Amino acid sequence: MRIAVIADVHGNSLALEAVLRDIAHENPDLIVNLGDLVSGPFDPARTADIQMSLSAVTVAGNHERQLLTGGAGASDAYARPRLSEDHWKWLRSLPGKARLLDGRVFACHGSPAGGDLEYFLEDVSTGHARLDHPDAIRRRLVGAGDAQLVLCGHTHIPRVVVSDGVVIVNPGSVGMPAYDDDRRVAHVMEAGCPHARYALVAPSSSGWRVDLRAVPYDFEAAARQAEQAGRPEIAFGVRTGRMPC
Repeated sequence: MRIAVIADVHGNSLALEAVLRDIAHENPDLIVNLGDLVSGPFDPARTADIQMSLSAVTVAGNHERQLLTGGAGASDAYARPRLSEDHWKWLRSLPGKARLLDGRVFACHGSPAGGDLEYFLEDVSTGHARLDHPDAIRRRLVGAGDAQLVLCGHTHIPRVVVSDGVVIVNPGSVGMPAYDDDRRVAHVMEAGCPHARYALVAPSSSGWRVDLRAVPYDFEAAARQAEQAGRPEIAFGVRTGRMPC
């Protein structure tokens, strides 16, 4: 069972299409999509159409919840009027987590213990993301049951971490390689390059094999979309993988 893992598309259809072309060459058995699907200053409707057409296991992220509950963030506000009733019906149908392969794989957006807003692997107390202490990560595994592999998104930072024998994979963000946030403490999340990210995961005789992929695409066109939507800071992030100083 070879699994392609995508997360945090954020409405960037150009990045998503590039990732899906790369995935098609790999011909995985399954695609898992970890949420934050359409909220972003790019092309929410087209991105929704593409993701709805996939035979993917899809879970909701914090932005799906915010869209459905009337959250006023700029990315949600941009997406909301551009979505059709079919898009809304699909968003309302999405679960917050999924168990796959008889419970051996657990998929969520944030963390198993803390929900869709919790950073599973990162500590941002310094204002920048760094790998959190093993005990903190271990506590956030509660809720994953007997899973050997846990798939998460939300932070946009590609990582593979092992905690008590459990392999935790964040594929990074398909469509938004950098962002800033002021929740808990003001911080930035930066992948450091503009590539669209995803992961390929497969079991092997000695454990889970993980391939973190960085896919080039026309990020300049995506940056122009963000600029036209009045989000120059997101355009900068799409071009560079960093946030403006």
